[in-house]
Amino acid sequence: MKILRLYTRLPPLLGGMENHIAQLTREQIKLGHEVRIYFNQGLCVTDKDIQITKIPLFKLRPQFIGVLIFHFLVLIKLLINREKFDLIHIHGDWSSMVFSKFIKTLTNAEKIVVTIHDQVSENFFKQKLLSLFLRFVDIIFTTGFKAANQIKNLTHKKIIVQPSGVNEIFFSDFKKKFNDKSFSVLTVANLLPKKKLELVLEIAKALNEFSFVIVGEGKNRKVLENIIQRGEINNVELVGYKNPKIVKKYYIESDCYLLTSEEEGTPTSILEAMACGLPIVCSNAGGVKPILGGSNCVIEKGNINQFIDCLLKFSSNSQLRNDVSKKNIIKSKEYTWKNVVINIDKCIK
Repeated sequence: MKILRLYTRLPPLLGGMENHIAQLTREQIKLGHEVRIYFNQGLCVTDKDIQITKIPLFKLRPQFIGVLIFHFLVLIKLLINREKFDLIHIHGDWSSMVFSKFIKTLTNAEKIVVTIHDQVSENFFKQKLLSLFLRFVDIIFTTGFKAANQIKNLTHKKIIVQPSGVNEIFFSDFKKKFNDKSFSVLTVANLLPKKKLELVLEIAKALNEFSFVIVGEGKNRKVLENIIQRGEINNVELVGYKNPKIVKKYYIESDCYLLTSEEEGTPTSILEAMACGLPIVCSNAGGVKPILGGSNCVIEKGNINQFIDCLLKFSSNSQLRNDVSKKNIIKSKEYTWKNVVINIDKCIK
């Protein structure tokens, strides 16, 4: 199958969508597909990828303007090249689908596939636009259950929930051991407002006998550093961006994983933490309950007391930690990239 994938950003630019798109492309090529990405910023995943202008369109505000310009330039490029594809796979929101019908016609594609990686905006007009442009889409994937439920209310089409895959490095052999003398809590996230990392700092201040590590980088670093300094919070370490090998080391050395995000698809970091045998305490961002089941702790609406109670529960019960650890390792294997791509392939075919 000849696939054209459209998204503005690729690694090494940071982000879950960027990594998803790059890894999905590599895995689909392993299955024998021919995949080409049209993108704006980042580095080519394959030697067939095409950069659509070097101007960083994603920096334009409001954001949808840059997305619209990108997809219009894609349309012009396709008009010039006259290249044919079997399938067009678009990643993004309503603004990514505006020209989808024209792109499908121009490339003679059989299907338009869309993957929505985040929750759907509550804005009435954005929801109406999303509903309008989804009419031209043949297959709809979401990476989270909440987004799927939101879209079901906007369209009568079938929605397929497919979280991102987990890098195979997190599944390599290791023996998970918990420390009974101390309790270390890990968060892996880009330092962005929607991650609600200020809540991690509040929790850390209330549980000063625990140690907290936040792995990740982003524009909110200064805000978090100021809160730590003003609040004299001495049990939190901001360690910055780390490559997957180092991130795995943090997972293995920690006792529990904490996520406080407000909006997500399905956070890949949760799946990574599960693969490394960590119990999970998290908000219900993206509707993660169906994945985590009843063994882990899922908290609604950022209730700090519930976060604290769950962390105390895991810290005081080593048998519980071990039981949940084993269940999470088994469950996480459903989300190897190989399994994810095979499932996507079946749905598309």
